[in-house]
Amino acid sequence: MLSVRDIDVFYGDFHVLHGVSLEVEKGELVAVIGANGHGKSTLLKAMCGLEPIASGDIVYQGESIRDLDAPQLVARGLVYVAEDRRLFPDMTVRENLLLGAYLDRGRKRRDQTLAHVFELYPRLAERQRQLARTLSGGEAQMLALGRGLMSAPDLIAIDEPSLGLAPNLVDSMLQTVHRLKEDGMTVLLVEQSLALIEDVVDRIYTLEEGVLSESRKTATERS
Repeated sequence: MLSVRDIDVFYGDFHVLHGVSLEVEKGELVAVIGANGHGKSTLLKAMCGLEPIASGDIVYQGESIRDLDAPQLVARGLVYVAEDRRLFPDMTVRENLLLGAYLDRGRKRRDQTLAHVFELYPRLAERQRQLARTLSGGEAQMLALGRGLMSAPDLIAIDEPSLGLAPNLVDSMLQTVHRLKEDGMTVLLVEQSLALIEDVVDRIYTLEEGVLSESRKTATERS
């Protein structure tokens, strides 16, 4: 479904990603792990039209997307959820969610998807008239993921969803991500800790100093 082929990415003169290649098959939940500053977020941004690539190619559903920008990719079903969430703090929860359905793809399924988001996250339904800036960290993460889902993605790329969450919320968040996969969505997840995700993902890549190692299947995939 998604093929990253030998890409290089620079920030100015700094070489961030070095010949990175990875594959995500339809219906998989794939993770990229690695320490801070090793290029994980840059990889997702490059895939999702938010960072230019210097060389290589990115192929999504059989077509090269290396020259497309983020709105064009959202329209094709490839959606990025940023680690800093990028909510609109002075808009309500409901307004933030509806902004995720601003393109035709999401707008056509808006009511159905909104009901699904509220099913996944009943807390958001309870707080839909609250301003986003009043939410807890866990609720803000729910809202960021929910807004991504409102775009009706086929593949959702999620950048460190556990960041800033209390330990008791991390497991719940990961189980929700796993449910998305069970519902037929393809998921690419970036995280720092292998221990957090090993039980829910199908395959894992490790990114170290901008170089991606071979993937390995987890026990979940092997079973």
